[in-house]
Amino acid sequence: VEQASAARDGGALVAWIMKPSDGCKGDGIEIAESWEAIEAHLTQQFQLKEEGGNPPTWVVQRYISNPLLLSRGQRKFDMRCWVLLDGAYNVYLYSQGVLRTSAVAYDVGDTTNRFAHLTNHCIAANHADFGKFEETNELFYSAFDAELNERFPELAVQHGGSVLRGVVEPQIKRHVVQTFLAAREQLEHISDYYFPFQLFGFDFLLTDELRLWLCEVNASPAVAEVLLQGLVQALIATAIDPVFLPEKPAPRKTGSSEFSGKFECIFRSGRPWPPALS
Repeated sequence: VEQASAARDGGALVAWIMKPSDGCKGDGIEIAESWEAIEAHLTQQFQLKEEGGNPPTWVVQRYISNPLLLSRGQRKFDMRCWVLLDGAYNVYLYSQGVLRTSAVAYDVGDTTNRFAHLTNHCIAANHADFGKFEETNELFYSAFDAELNERFPELAVQHGGSVLRGVVEPQIKRHVVQTFLAAREQLEHISDYYFPFQLFGFDFLLTDELRLWLCEVNASPAVAEVLLQGLVQALIATAIDPVFLPEKPAPRKTGSSEFSGKFECIFRSGRPWPPALS
């Protein structure tokens, strides 16, 4: 932290974002621009503990100060992707995702404006301009891909007409697989009787160089309302039907709109799935 804080290059912002590990909806998130500010905040948390409080563990991450901004309003966004982990530790990525957009223009010089720097839906909803650019401040993959293709035409040509699928999605898959490999010892469940699965929400930030950074992983993720039905149907078909239905069940309808999707297996553990039930 001290080395990075001392390495300001031409006045570029070097900041740190602090998040309570058990937080949600943007509660408790702080942005600090110095080690002293981080130390002061954590000292305050330790004092609360000594006074009988129960402060959470805090996560401190380097703040990404060069995010890709949306053309409309020059606003920041993050990307929410849904990932399914099945009973054999196979990993599936849902083909649809959502961008949660901030309410106001990004201002690198003012880290105190939570509406500009934090993209949590519950924060943006409290601003007067909520819904000004997108309904519920959510942008979906088809519209985002169209913007990327327009802004990066050479990349679009190189990747079959889709910057999202050709440049961004491979990074998503790599981050997701590496995360589950790193956590496999803690997460994997091996049993002849139970076949658990879990849906995770991965949140990413994309820089102006189209480099993807993992922000956090949510164990009980919210799902955009327009995507919910298709996601649940795809989840049942992927994680539940193979265990309980006949060998060749009738295909489930997942809809035909731009908001329908499917789970793609991006990592196979090598364990048999579905399990043999006696």
